[in-house]
Amino acid sequence: MKDKIKQIIGFLLLIVFAVLGRFFLVSKGIQPFPNFEVVTIATFIGIMLLDMRIAMFIPLFGIIFSDILLGNPIFIGEKMNQIVIFTYSGFALIALTSILLKNRIKPYIIGIKLHSIFCIGGTCALLVFLYDIWTNFGWWYIIYPHTGEALITVYGLGVPFMIYHLISGVTTFVLIGLPVITYVSNKQALFSIQESNKTVLRRSIPAVVVTLILVIVSFSGCISTSVEQGITVERVENVSMKIVSPEWNINYLNVTTNNVTVADFLLECAEYYGFSVKADNWDSYDSFFVVAINDIENGKDGKYWLYYVNGELANVGCSRYYLKNNDVVEWRFEKSPF
Repeated sequence: MKDKIKQIIGFLLLIVFAVLGRFFLVSKGIQPFPNFEVVTIATFIGIMLLDMRIAMFIPLFGIIFSDILLGNPIFIGEKMNQIVIFTYSGFALIALTSILLKNRIKPYIIGIKLHSIFCIGGTCALLVFLYDIWTNFGWWYIIYPHTGEALITVYGLGVPFMIYHLISGVTTFVLIGLPVITYVSNKQALFSIQESNKTVLRRSIPAVVVTLILVIVSFSGCISTSVEQGITVERVENVSMKIVSPEWNINYLNVTTNNVTVADFLLECAEYYGFSVKADNWDSYDSFFVVAINDIENGKDGKYWLYYVNGELANVGCSRYYLKNNDVVEWRFEKSPF
């Protein structure tokens, strides 16, 4: 009974660490790229020290609760955001991989030694690589045309993010993960017990099931977040557009217009204020995507033009998003939250 209480306390402490750590880093703007090292290390510590049947839920609770604190769009309307599902399934893959590697790496990460640093650093690199490959693939699958060229583009744009994730992740694993695992293992004999491979495989079954469910849901069309309407709207009233860049802002407010898509409304705003808009047409999605506004192009300082409607980030092409009365559209030049 006492051991179970310790397990529960450890589980809750790691979730609190993951949630508050990510919330602090993101809300204070400390990290240059949105990422999840705190959640990753909390997951890894949990897998190494706790019963894997409860530790596997640390990343899901950590991401969901921190998203709620940060105000990130877990839901769009009544349907779950597919990009978020790829994020969640990515962490399920991290947890499952950590479980399968547990017996192999645990003997090498007990103690602050050179081989322990290399072992935990290499494990982190593997987990980061797996997570970034998966989530970038999700970004391509949901947002981009399903072409080889677009896939290469997505992974090319993701290289700076992956490098930063790798550096910050390895640093976090070495400076936090290794000391914590070593300390707790030395203090509590319970955590030093080596489980048999048969036990690990049996206890990994729930992790496999959860991961497969999340992966299947990630690709499922039943949670598509497309907001394209089935009826044609000819006129919208009291709609507004705000454009926010590092150097200037534009406010086009309380307009009644026949330009009922976000794209057409943006072009109307550009004509009214006399600035340029550059966009690429993607036949695969029957839509075009903005690549520059007023000569500020995507990719500058790692930032891109993203648009929000009523405060929620949209994930369909702007020429396929139909406005409703009183909508507020905001274009922001910023680092992608995904």
